[in-house]
Amino acid sequence: MRTNFLLNNGQFEQANEKVFPFDFLENVLFCEQIRSVRNLLPFWSEHLQLIELKLRLLGANPAPFLQNNGKELKRQIERTLTKNKFFKSSHIKLYLTRENETIGYVIQANPIESTSFALNTVGLSVNIFEKAPKDFSLLSSLDFGSMPIWKIVEAEKLKASYDELLLINSKQAILETPGKNIYVVRENQVLTPSPTCGAYIDPVQSAIAKTLKISGMELTATEDLREEYLLKADEVFVANSLNGIQWIKAFKQKRYFNKKVKVIQQEFNRLVLV
Repeated sequence: MRTNFLLNNGQFEQANEKVFPFDFLENVLFCEQIRSVRNLLPFWSEHLQLIELKLRLLGANPAPFLQNNGKELKRQIERTLTKNKFFKSSHIKLYLTRENETIGYVIQANPIESTSFALNTVGLSVNIFEKAPKDFSLLSSLDFGSMPIWKIVEAEKLKASYDELLLINSKQAILETPGKNIYVVRENQVLTPSPTCGAYIDPVQSAIAKTLKISGMELTATEDLREEYLLKADEVFVANSLNGIQWIKAFKQKRYFNKKVKVIQQEFNRLVLV
């Protein structure tokens, strides 16, 4: 079995031998999850903007490795991928830590056997999770503000016969699935929940908007995405920066095909993997 390496503040350590001190988790500010494809980090600028926003919200001092569009941090991620010989794709976990008066990092990567964002062959089945609505707050549009309710939903999903559960807010508006944005397609119009109603912001959103424009579709952010919109939709998909686009096959009694989603998926790969 090959040895994987993680990068701890610029120093490589064998992942299977590294033992972090007991207070390590207390010092982790958050984890940013990033996808590499071949030698690319497709949504690097978007990830960097979210990292800097989270650090500001946490009152952390600016990190030197984030300067110049994160050039140094990006270099360290690329070093980690090269050291581990992960040349196809990788799931990267970037842990930002508080170390005395400075910000540190730990980079961990795991390989993915693909050189593109692949569309799922079997569509997802989804339903609405109603037990714990997620409302708008200062942190609700960020992953680390959404994580507590996402964990509840993921635990509930294990007991349900659905691939994904849709979160709603107190006004019954649909927001997202855990860690993924939802897009509802009807003719050439595409609806997606707005962050102003509590919906999560994923780094992939700007690329999806550009892809839809290229595909001749109009994207509209809404604060009032209702169940009836999904029941009237032509097609529905979810997306994030780790998995790309995944099509939904079933919502309640409604069944969807993926003719338009396939076109969107092809344009998406052409746009981001250049």
